Amino acid sequence: MRRPFLVLATVIATTLVLSGCDVLAPTRDVDGKIVKALEMPSIDAWVGDCFTFVDGSNLALATVVPCSDPHTHVVIGRGTLTQKRIDYFETLQVAVISACKDRVSIYGSQQGVDPEPEYIVSSKSAPDGATTMYYSCLVKDSPA
Repeated sequence: MRRPFLVLATVIATTLVLSGCDVLAPTRDVDGKIVKALEMPSIDAWVGDCFTFVDGSNLALATVVPCSDPHTHVVIGRGTLTQKRIDYFETLQVAVISACKDRVSIYGSQQGVDPEPEYIVSSKSAPDGATTMYYSCLVKDSPA
């Protein structure tokens, strides 16, 4: 029983490698930096990732690339917001702006620019009905 499974696993792995599929190849190096272009949900991009939104995706998808490649945005911060924090700031928009404010300031001083921040927000509901709001702080960027 074990032998057919091993043969099948070997055939699948070999097929993926020979087909040029990136399923088995990492898209990040050991430091977490993107090493080749990857299309993914924009909210999943890590801090430091450089990307361009995918046309027609309503900002939901991004092509994340090495920062030396052409791109339009860089992620400078990300996190989650509780409903309590959103209520404290009265609106989601103000809560996200507040959460990103320091990151934008730090980025601006490090780069010697006055960046105009942009934001991505997404929510996810848990089985118990609780909702978590995820956000990313972005600035427009281009490779140096």
